[in-house]
Amino acid sequence: MIERKVPMNGAEQRVYIPLTDIYETGDLYSLKMEMPGIKKENLDIVIDENELRITAKRGSHEEKENVKYSEYSDRDYYRVFKIGYDVDRNRVDANLDKGVLTLKLYKSEEVKPKKISINQAN
Repeated sequence: MIERKVPMNGAEQRVYIPLTDIYETGDLYSLKMEMPGIKKENLDIVIDENELRITAKRGSHEEKENVKYSEYSDRDYYRVFKIGYDVDRNRVDANLDKGVLTLKLYKSEEVKPKKISINQAN
């Protein structure tokens, strides 16, 4: 997992940049992101103009005063992607399962490949 400082809410904040795989078919773009420790209610996915913005808040894993040693971090997740106008803003599916966020961004009908029929003249 990558860790970076990014501008958020008027200040720089250290966040995790989740590892992501991106797939494309004729109908959609699919993204799979590693986001362990995230609950659905702490996840925010927004499309604003040509940006897909994913933010997620992580909760504390246990009381800090009882920790003797820890390599676990409570950093939030943050990732932004530029998207084209070929993505249908009204058809986006999101699924969070076992720490993996899957997004399906469907393509607009106008940009999908179309089969052209040929008329034959006698």
